[in-house]
Amino acid sequence: MPTAKRTVFDYQPPAVTTTHTVAGSPRRQEAEDFVRAVFARRYGAQVPVFAPNLTLFEQNDRVVAATGWRPAGDGRLFLERYLDQPIEAAMAQLAGQPVQRERIVEVGNLAAEKAGSSIHVILTLARHFDRLGHDWVVFTATRELIGIFTRLGLPLLALAPADPARLGDEAAAWGSYYDTQPIVVAGRIRLGLGRSAKSTEAQA
Repeated sequence: MPTAKRTVFDYQPPAVTTTHTVAGSPRRQEAEDFVRAVFARRYGAQVPVFAPNLTLFEQNDRVVAATGWRPAGDGRLFLERYLDQPIEAAMAQLAGQPVQRERIVEVGNLAAEKAGSSIHVILTLARHFDRLGHDWVVFTATRELIGIFTRLGLPLLALAPADPARLGDEAAAWGSYYDTQPIVVAGRIRLGLGRSAKSTEAQA
């Protein structure tokens, strides 16, 4: 009996729920602890800073992922430390059109129980960001994650290397994370959602 070809978009985890936390929220500490544990296990890192918004992803009453996010309109982004100019200016140069800062949202503190599942977290958040009126998502991605996006036909703009020298003494806290040669990237939210939807339909 023939077996249908499967892609990453075929994976739909059952009963995945999300919980949004900010400073002072009942589950904020749990979200931070999960991120710390994943980064410590994977990179020997001690995460020194967290995004103002942290979202927990749970399946069967167990946390399977967590990630932070910050609208660029609320202030300077963590990843702007890697850039020589504001994020909207760097993006406009590559996009070939003006980019409004208020339409950009940064994802950070991205931690998933299973390596490679980060893309599902980003796509889930992308739907939320689209509803909030954001056009672009920016994040620091490892080459492995960029490769996954590329194979799936989800285009990203490579803005700059995430150079640890830009962080000064703080870089040491991130353990071996920078050995992955991370890059600051940007993606159009609706374009990514549209491509993922078409891929899912093609495999149905």
